[in-house]
Amino acid sequence: MSDLIELDEFPAFVREAFGYLPFPWQQAYLRAVATGADWPDLDVPTALGKTSLIDIWVFLLAWQTALGGERTIPLRLFFAVDRRLVVDQAHEHAERLADVLVQAEPGSVCGRVAAALRELGGEDEPFSVVRMRGGVDWASRWLRSPAQPAVVVSTVDQYGSRLLFRGYHTSPRMRPIDAALTGFDALLALDEAHLSQALLTTARDCAAYQATATDPEFAARAVKVVSLSATADDSGRPRLGVGPEDRAHPVAGRRLHANRRVTLLDVSAWAKNPTEAFAYGAIASVDALLPVIERPVVAVVANTIASARAAFQALSARDDLDVLLLTGRCRDAERTNLIEGPLSELLNGVDPHRPRPLVVVATQTIEVGLDVTVAGMCIEAAAWDAVLQRLGRLDRTGDLALAPAVVLRAHAPDDVRTIPVYGEAAACTWDWLASHTPVLDQPDATEELQHALTNGLLLNPATLPGLRTGIDISALTAPSPRIPVVHRTVLDSWARTDPAPVPDQAPAPFLHGLDTSPADVQVLWRADLPWEDGTTPPWEVWAARLAQTPPHPGETVAVPVRRLRRFLARQADAAACADLEGAPDPEQTPTKRSPAQPRLLPAMRWDGPGAWAPALTPGDVRPGCTVILPAAVGGHDAFGWTGVTGPGVVPDLGDFSPGRELAATRLDAEVMASVTGKAEHGTELRALLRRAIGRLQPGDDQEPATEVVRDLLTAIIDRLPTDPPEPTQAGRFTQRLLGRLVLLRGAVAQWDLSGSARSGAGRVVMGTAPDDVRMILLPPHLPTGTTERIPGVGDEEADSSSLTRPVALAQHGKAVGARAADFAQRIGLSKQSVAAVEIAGEAHDCGKQHPRFQSMLCGGDALLAEALPEPLAKSGMDPADVIGRRTAARLAGWDPGLRHEALSAAAVQRWFGNEPAIAAGLDKMLITHLVAAHHGRSRPLLPPVTDPEPVEVECTMPDGQQITVTSAAMGVDWDGPDRFAALMHRYGPWGTAVLESIVRLADMSCSEEGS
Repeated sequence: MSDLIELDEFPAFVREAFGYLPFPWQQAYLRAVATGADWPDLDVPTALGKTSLIDIWVFLLAWQTALGGERTIPLRLFFAVDRRLVVDQAHEHAERLADVLVQAEPGSVCGRVAAALRELGGEDEPFSVVRMRGGVDWASRWLRSPAQPAVVVSTVDQYGSRLLFRGYHTSPRMRPIDAALTGFDALLALDEAHLSQALLTTARDCAAYQATATDPEFAARAVKVVSLSATADDSGRPRLGVGPEDRAHPVAGRRLHANRRVTLLDVSAWAKNPTEAFAYGAIASVDALLPVIERPVVAVVANTIASARAAFQALSARDDLDVLLLTGRCRDAERTNLIEGPLSELLNGVDPHRPRPLVVVATQTIEVGLDVTVAGMCIEAAAWDAVLQRLGRLDRTGDLALAPAVVLRAHAPDDVRTIPVYGEAAACTWDWLASHTPVLDQPDATEELQHALTNGLLLNPATLPGLRTGIDISALTAPSPRIPVVHRTVLDSWARTDPAPVPDQAPAPFLHGLDTSPADVQVLWRADLPWEDGTTPPWEVWAARLAQTPPHPGETVAVPVRRLRRFLARQADAAACADLEGAPDPEQTPTKRSPAQPRLLPAMRWDGPGAWAPALTPGDVRPGCTVILPAAVGGHDAFGWTGVTGPGVVPDLGDFSPGRELAATRLDAEVMASVTGKAEHGTELRALLRRAIGRLQPGDDQEPATEVVRDLLTAIIDRLPTDPPEPTQAGRFTQRLLGRLVLLRGAVAQWDLSGSARSGAGRVVMGTAPDDVRMILLPPHLPTGTTERIPGVGDEEADSSSLTRPVALAQHGKAVGARAADFAQRIGLSKQSVAAVEIAGEAHDCGKQHPRFQSMLCGGDALLAEALPEPLAKSGMDPADVIGRRTAARLAGWDPGLRHEALSAAAVQRWFGNEPAIAAGLDKMLITHLVAAHHGRSRPLLPPVTDPEPVEVECTMPDGQQITVTSAAMGVDWDGPDRFAALMHRYGPWGTAVLESIVRLADMSCSEEGS
């Protein structure tokens, strides 16, 4: 038991972690939850530290763990926001706190908090920090243990789709684990929840359904939902906000009374179209703001990427300003370049004596999650809540004598319905503001605008309640979306993940409402896809090259499906989209190409491992899919999605997967030229590759591959600049490429042309066609225990039969059973549930005793399998050798469609007929299901593949009994649907999933450790 933690130590905890004391409302909220309140909603203005909910949750979880007894504080906190963020400072806040706890001195408050969390989770780190972003194959094993405390920062789509068993970009067999971790023993905090009403409603509906589970232990663990919003709702739930003590607080009070003055400028008649008018208005506003602000930093916030780019282009043409563009629709590497480069100054505080003012042009990405402060602001007219969010970045600390803002109207008054994103709500907000402050509209009235800035409408959290008195705010905000009801029938169909029902209900309407656009698509660019405009690409070459280096999330950007379709059809306005999830998009989208239209830009759709298909019509680009484009078509630059074809080549980031410095690397001229931004690098590499490939050609004078590869790497490294990187995207990417090549040259001792890297040698893959002047360098497989993705092997098979050394079946079963029991005990489940998952863990692989399965584990050698002293669970084959594994299955006569878990479940059911003592009083239906579903199938049916040559199989059960079962039992278990439905009723949808996840995560972790 950890040392006790007192509630009144929370201020000391915050001071030790961050160096300041919490606000009064934060301490009041902590005590409200600790005394039994069910996580009240928060009504707290921006800049008052809503992110501190993370601190409160961490402290309360440790406090309750140290007390002992029943735990009611959820194990996982999900912090969700509907914006596409450049910087997610909630994630950074959580990481900072995690680092503090790891390094905390024993006996300090932070040290005792860390000790309690380590005792709870059984891991070295007190709690994990995870970021959920869109993309292909994001880290599906985002938690190794279901008992590990975690803070997960997520978008609405990424959290909501997983809650509903339909996680975007995750495989069907991983969806139950995602659903379990998001919907059971979890706390969902929705930042600015009034902008995410659909998910708020859906999550509360899901919690209500889980609460109907007949087992009270599982009913009580339903997800808890907290709204973080300064806009009250009518839910009737308790709310907590700032009080008199906060208003009198020296820091909080100053922020609540910031002197934010709002002035209106109508620029709708200044240009032919609203985008151009906004750019002109931004220039005029910046010129008027700069002489009156106290610090040289101004924000220009637009409603769409197109408007933001127009303003950025106009302001960048001036030599008296430093201009930065922020959009959320950018790739991880570009986001990193911004954070480490030009954005770092804004995050750390702008130098008041900088020689030139800094102008930050942004989309909605600046509204949430970015803890920055500017001295002046120019805002495109938007809905009321969006305007308030943007003003929250103006003098956040309340230190300035004056913090002026200009609100621009770029759309004509008779054109309000076409205002992007916000429609009539933006027009109504403008009219309301105009009733409180004058409107200027003259293009050359800079002095008049400067004068108005000091006398504009005072709009801050202190004045806001009075201004809103007696006002129907609903007209000023976007209409509430029509939210579909989560009916029991729909929920039951979602829970059926394998096989999924056809047709399947899409989750998007339940996350954003019925009036929203379809889900985004993930877009990535590759430079090694041959294509010439006006010709049909060699699709088979594309598929082969993409299969060699599959997509990863770090190279993707989320784009609205309709905007990508317009881009592929070479139509205008492909960038006229917002940085909001699921925002309505009224644009009509072409589904067929008329003869008058130009040929579609080439694109390939990726639906999962091996699922490549050309996108020949706009309709082939489906919501939620991943689309690959050749780098030469453009559509993206250093700041993100442009929606414009060309000019220039988009950098190919396919080799720069986040967190994987030692990974597959393509030596390809086009790839290198796209990364470095210099065509001469591609030309030089092509010549070097020709010479290297010639040295490796078979013959008497063939040179060792190790020597050739090292010489090649050295020659490339010598041609890349080693000085500090240029302050450009290409300069930073070049340095990353240089670091990768240096690492490969020093870390790999031997290169092999044909080996499977079993001996620790790196593998060199060369193109088969005569004109393929390229190589792929595959480093040796990483050590056991890592989560390195193996191309061609799904994450759902991470607990497969391949490990780098053989493991006996009995050893593996006992290890998994013990690990599952440990997980369940740490979660706090009953003794009966702990015993059930332990038995299921021990018995889950007993079906592997099938003689042909054992032969497959011996490489297809039946005689070797018969001579084994005991059956195997893991083969010891190289996990990267997919061809070798398939060959072993063929030699053994093992149909790849057969599922050993079906035989295991049949053996368990027959064993229960003997009434084993260790299963007395336990839920035998549950144990059978956990065994059948331990690879994510049997929800509710196993694949309909039967053994063509049935044999009698003798299975050893957890109590040592030998049970004989025929392999004819493999295939569909028609009792599965009724069993699954009964368990859903007893444990709830998410309770059933968490019991499965306990066994599956135990199996995966033991497999990785070689036990």
